[in-house]
Amino acid sequence: KVYTRNARNIRGYVEAYVVAFDKHWNLALEDCDEIWSRKVKRKAPAFGADAVKVEAPPNVPKATVTKIEGKMETLERHVRQMLLRGEQVAIIIKLN
Repeated sequence: KVYTRNARNIRGYVEAYVVAFDKHWNLALEDCDEIWSRKVKRKAPAFGADAVKVEAPPNVPKATVTKIEGKMETLERHVRQMLLRGEQVAIIIKLN
């Protein structure tokens, strides 16, 4: 379990198998379940304007909203492989 951070606090965590790492704590991970929190986005299109829908490329995993509490929402996604940059790593915990 790898806890990740953003500029001010803990962003979320990733449960995965560590395949490789280096001296900067860059991590190569496999079979990743990523769970993170962010502020709720409540932007509406301008009055009278058509809503522009942007779709991600087909090979990008979809994130699903699992919980909304006030102004924060919790998202979850599964990724087969991930390279996690070392500056985003807060703590690594070994799970049994």
